[in-house]
Amino acid sequence: MRIPSRLGVAMLAATVACTSPENGATVGDVGGTLVIALPAEPRSVLPPFLSGSQEREISEQLFDVLADIGPDLNTIGDVGWKPRLAESWQWSADSMSIAFKLDPRAHWHDGRRITSADVRFSVELNKDPVTVSRLARALADVDSVSTPDSVTAIVWYSKRSPEQFYNVAYNLALLPAHLLRDADRSSLQSHPFARNPVGSGPFRFSRWEPASLFEVIADTSYYLGRPLLNRVIWVLHTDPNTALETVIAGDADVFESMTTDGMARVAGHELVRAVPYPTLNYGFLGFNLRDRNNGDRPHPLFADRELRRAIAMALNRPLLVANVYDSLAQVGAGPFSREFPTADTTLRSVAFDSVGADRLLDSLGWNDGNGDGVREKGGRALRFGIVFPTTSPQRRRLSELIQAQLKSHGIQVDVEAADLTVFGPRLFTGKFDAMLHNWALEPSPSRVRDHWHTFPASSRALNLQLYSNPVVDAALDSAIAEHDTARSRALYRKAYQAITDDLPAVWLFENKAYMAIHNRVQANLSAPDVWWRNLRLWSIPASKRIPRDG
Repeated sequence: MRIPSRLGVAMLAATVACTSPENGATVGDVGGTLVIALPAEPRSVLPPFLSGSQEREISEQLFDVLADIGPDLNTIGDVGWKPRLAESWQWSADSMSIAFKLDPRAHWHDGRRITSADVRFSVELNKDPVTVSRLARALADVDSVSTPDSVTAIVWYSKRSPEQFYNVAYNLALLPAHLLRDADRSSLQSHPFARNPVGSGPFRFSRWEPASLFEVIADTSYYLGRPLLNRVIWVLHTDPNTALETVIAGDADVFESMTTDGMARVAGHELVRAVPYPTLNYGFLGFNLRDRNNGDRPHPLFADRELRRAIAMALNRPLLVANVYDSLAQVGAGPFSREFPTADTTLRSVAFDSVGADRLLDSLGWNDGNGDGVREKGGRALRFGIVFPTTSPQRRRLSELIQAQLKSHGIQVDVEAADLTVFGPRLFTGKFDAMLHNWALEPSPSRVRDHWHTFPASSRALNLQLYSNPVVDAALDSAIAEHDTARSRALYRKAYQAITDDLPAVWLFENKAYMAIHNRVQANLSAPDVWWRNLRLWSIPASKRIPRDG
């Protein structure tokens, strides 16, 4: 199966783009219900606490940001960026502040106008350590926000940085000060607002039935124009095969996580097509470097880098990826997506070496003394678990193949499938030995810091493995602060190489993403970063609507 390049994806996306109010849609285009088969139960839709792409695709229909990134995914300065809540912005002469002028038409879903006070409140809430927001680091260089009038929010910075505009404009989804000003920030996720959110995006919250569905309805007075759809419903299907079947049967319209088997089922189907979409991701086998029962202690196995090296040598990554993904993925090159300008596919990495892996294990004192097929050392068996989400048949298969490959080297692997309601909490509390994980990335390469920069065990944030290396920390901090592109890339490469040398993970794959879309849907996939960015511009022609559309 031939996979299109990024340019090919963009061209194919253009062929399925719908007409919209911005390019001449008619009144007849408005209406209909889009049903998305969701492979995961959202833990939260509040912007400070999002942890997965499925949560983001819902949350970003409810909550708006200040500006949209341009087609070239530029994160340095503001070239190519488009207005969103901010209709314009003005930099100060010394670049130590940016004045955002809010669109006066923008409003909260309860009818209140959005004001500069909401910008100030949202920054303060996310920066407050009590909130424990995922955006705290992105906003670390923001000193304060002043509000000279109701539609002008001046963001003041403690220092200049290449991505200072991106960090605020892309990441800061506004929250309503009038509803959350007095809320306890330490327990915001249990506040009534978390289950009945009021946002400013193109769709309004309608209902959330746990383990069942999440529904939003069009904000007919949305400041950028009424969404073409009347409503969007995400229906939870923990089994990917069942989820795809609902699209094939016409009960759902979209399923984004296509497998090779799914592609084969859709090929030649009259009513469903497979559509590529851009994605920034990398998947890996990650080792927990701390004891799963006590994060203050090193892991009894994986604290040893040479043992991690032996495991990496024992894994035939090209065979793993080809077996599981066929041509829907390529072997991972490092802690980045190849789409990043800082990506470097020339990094030194551990090559597959079955004989060398056995020799290294022998030299480390791991031997099968009792002949049971499992190596031991000091009375401990060389045994660990790999946890993965039940919603990913690909990662299940990867786990099983890794289990088989390592078994031949005297390493016992326990395959641990976990429901997403369990998988996420286990990762965020360190209750695992190893994990099969896939990071869906934001456009900025600086987000590698969120995953591989030092964090304490008490607040690991997205550094789920508690990896720590001061050389990496310094290189990443310098790369992110560096204005010269060439020097920044060199510093990123230094960090990438140091991480790869430390082997906290084995880079396995980068997905080439396809979704299943029912032919009744006209999809707009023109956004350069995430497929759901322009969901308000998706439509269902009147002639193709069915009874559920109302």
